[in-house]
Amino acid sequence: MVRSKPPSSKKPKKKGIDFKKVKRHVGRKLPPPKNATSTEIKTKAIVLPEQTMVADRTDMAVSKKGLTLRELLQQSSHYNSKFRRAALNGIRDLIMKHPLELKTHKLAIIEKLRERICDSDKAVREVLYNIFDSVIFKSLKEDIKGPTVALLMAYIFNAMTHMTVEIRLSAFKFFRLLVHSYPSSFFMHSDKVLDHYVDILRNSQIYLQEKNQLSSILSGLEHCLSLYTNKTTDTDDTINSQKKSTAGKWLLHAYRESSEEPIGRSGYSSNFDKIENLIPVLVNCFEESMSLFSTTPDAISQSFKILSYILQCLYSASDVLVKNSNMLKEYPRSSILVHLRKILEGFPFGLKNDLTDKVDEEFFILNVKISEVYLLLGGWMGPMSYMANKFLYFIERTMLDKAGIRLNKKNEDNLASLLAYMPELISHVTNDWKDRLLEAFTSAYKECNVESKLMLAYLSCVEEMLLPDKGRSIPGVPDYVFLVHYQIEWIRELPRVLLHLGDKFLSVKENTSKEESAKKEQHLLMLGQYMQVILNLLLRVGQTNVPTSPLAAEYDTIQLSLGDFFNAKPKGIFMKIPCECQALAVSCLYYFSSLTPALLKSLSSCCLCEGLDPVMLFKIIEVLHSAYRANHLHLSEHLGFLLTLISHFRIYPETAAVKTLNQDLFKTTTRHVLTYLSQMGDGSILLKMLWGPLSEEIARKPALANMHGLMQMVVGLDMRLSKLSASEVHDLAGWVFSYTITSSIYLPKRTGQIAESENTQTFRYLLKPCIRLFLASSKLLSLVLDLFNPFISGENDDAFTMEPARKVQIAIYVLTIMHDEIRSQINHFSSGSLFKGVFQNIIDLLEADYLTLAFDEMRGLRLEFEQLKTRICTSN
Repeated sequence: MVRSKPPSSKKPKKKGIDFKKVKRHVGRKLPPPKNATSTEIKTKAIVLPEQTMVADRTDMAVSKKGLTLRELLQQSSHYNSKFRRAALNGIRDLIMKHPLELKTHKLAIIEKLRERICDSDKAVREVLYNIFDSVIFKSLKEDIKGPTVALLMAYIFNAMTHMTVEIRLSAFKFFRLLVHSYPSSFFMHSDKVLDHYVDILRNSQIYLQEKNQLSSILSGLEHCLSLYTNKTTDTDDTINSQKKSTAGKWLLHAYRESSEEPIGRSGYSSNFDKIENLIPVLVNCFEESMSLFSTTPDAISQSFKILSYILQCLYSASDVLVKNSNMLKEYPRSSILVHLRKILEGFPFGLKNDLTDKVDEEFFILNVKISEVYLLLGGWMGPMSYMANKFLYFIERTMLDKAGIRLNKKNEDNLASLLAYMPELISHVTNDWKDRLLEAFTSAYKECNVESKLMLAYLSCVEEMLLPDKGRSIPGVPDYVFLVHYQIEWIRELPRVLLHLGDKFLSVKENTSKEESAKKEQHLLMLGQYMQVILNLLLRVGQTNVPTSPLAAEYDTIQLSLGDFFNAKPKGIFMKIPCECQALAVSCLYYFSSLTPALLKSLSSCCLCEGLDPVMLFKIIEVLHSAYRANHLHLSEHLGFLLTLISHFRIYPETAAVKTLNQDLFKTTTRHVLTYLSQMGDGSILLKMLWGPLSEEIARKPALANMHGLMQMVVGLDMRLSKLSASEVHDLAGWVFSYTITSSIYLPKRTGQIAESENTQTFRYLLKPCIRLFLASSKLLSLVLDLFNPFISGENDDAFTMEPARKVQIAIYVLTIMHDEIRSQINHFSSGSLFKGVFQNIIDLLEADYLTLAFDEMRGLRLEFEQLKTRICTSN
């Protein structure tokens, strides 16, 4: 058997591999190559004390998330829309919390935020709109100037030409906001703006998909066109004032040509052609909207809103062109009516019977707006005159159907705008339509709610058709008789409306319920304004009336109703209404051809009321005196009014021996009365005419102040008493003596204090009219001195109940004053028996046993009596 060989102890040599195959596993990261260079940088943080200031923002203006304004502005340009929206919200919160940041960095904020006008995200644009609307424009109302507006307009114009329709529509929304806040921004860029409006309204996509944005666009366009109308009116006023002013021209710059040019016309006259081109676009817009009109509950409100805005734009554009027709190549009325043919031919809209009340009301508003455009353009005279009958019928039925119905504010405003054309319409239509329209207008005017704003529209029409100086009022002489019947009815209605408003004013003012004070004041202000309109209309009617016309006769009958208006009792409307209304009401008095006694009685009760303003009191007296001079007030009635004013003027308190608050007012009133009496003719004749009523008032024993005023009237008219009979002078002497003794309440009761008393000056003031009468009439003085004997002896104790010593004191002091003031007349009587009798009665009384006085008082009386005798004897 063969033996096997043992294994070799030598290991076989491994063969060398030049390129080793590396197995790669799918999904595993490849290791870096062996020859790769490491780019890692290892650093260590170095903490410095100054770096802690970045984290500490306690004294800085930051948002809720702790970001500063600069950081938020940077984030507003972030590529992510959520970050941009959050940054804008943060800016809004920061500005509202720190308003100073906006004022300090307004330019930087606006420059950064304007970039978001063209933002692709709708939510970002809405937040941006809210920031401008509620924060920036309200806070910087007067700080934003023209250059800042130009910065915004550049981005708004960029957005208006954007490829995305939504961004274009939002651009008009931003522009509307800017124009509402800064109206001048429209006139600075009106050319481009009108072009963009025409372009966007021609886009059919907005009628189908963007109805919500369409109403916003039309609203902005209507506002811009209304700015044209207002600027045209202001320009006309400016031009008229420049024509009237011939001196004192101040040049804004050194160039005379530019300064003398009428302001406002040159800046926008080139845009009238664009406005004229806008009308067919708006008509097409109306037709598109009507074709897509939907009566579903969700879409009907939006459809009516769009149609209403379109008609408002048409009206404003037509108004601008009509008012500036002299600056156009052709007269625009006819061309505009031709463009509006399709709309006018479809008038009136919404005559179906199955419409709801709300839809019917909306169609009524649309028809009113179409009628306004037709009336503005004078459609009854142009190529559309064949449509006049249906418009006139609509106006007639509108006034009759809405009469007596409480309308909401929207319907009131629309009907009021329609009534504004009534005077011009009546002046141009046929006589048949004149009668129908006037009848409908008068009926609606009578049934209109007095407190509604619609009443102001009716009153405005009445004023234009009553006053001949309003231009388009009375349509001509042949129609005057035809119109006067309605004019009389309008005038008759004015007092009723005035009294109704006055009663309402009193009820609101005296209402003690827990009504809001601001609401109550607003209601009173509104009622006062309405009364002011009516009173101003009454005043204008009185000023323009021909004395012998039927309107003048009807105007005089208003007095019957105004008596209750002026009377202080029981309501006292005149006393409670505002001062402006009072002044107008008083001015109306002058234009009555003959003031009635009943009205004068009401006026006197009003003048004697303590609540009347002194200025108004003097105005009433002045107006009545002017009416007397114009032969509108009889002499006797005017004298009676002035006499009542003096004799019944109440001074508070009547018996107090001190000056009261209204004494100065009574003195001023008396001076006014005396001044007017001096202008009325011969005073002696006037006193003779006035003597009967004057005697009755004096016999009534008025208060001392009133008696003093009556004595002043006698002195002012005829202190010589030349026309009075002997019996009348005798009666006057008795009244003068009684008045003198009654005035002695101002004299101190203790002797020796008369010269030192303050009230003695008042006593001397009260005696001044009597002293002047004594100076002028010796006969009156003799009669008065004769009355001292029975007074001292006690024969007329029934008339004067006082102690004998008091009588002696009064007699001595009165005679002393009379001696000091009228020494010559006293000397004339001192040697006669008259004065001796007075002295003897005083001596007898001083020596009488029943005169019980203290020794000092008796000695004082005797001393004063001896001094009086010495004065008279020495001067004789």
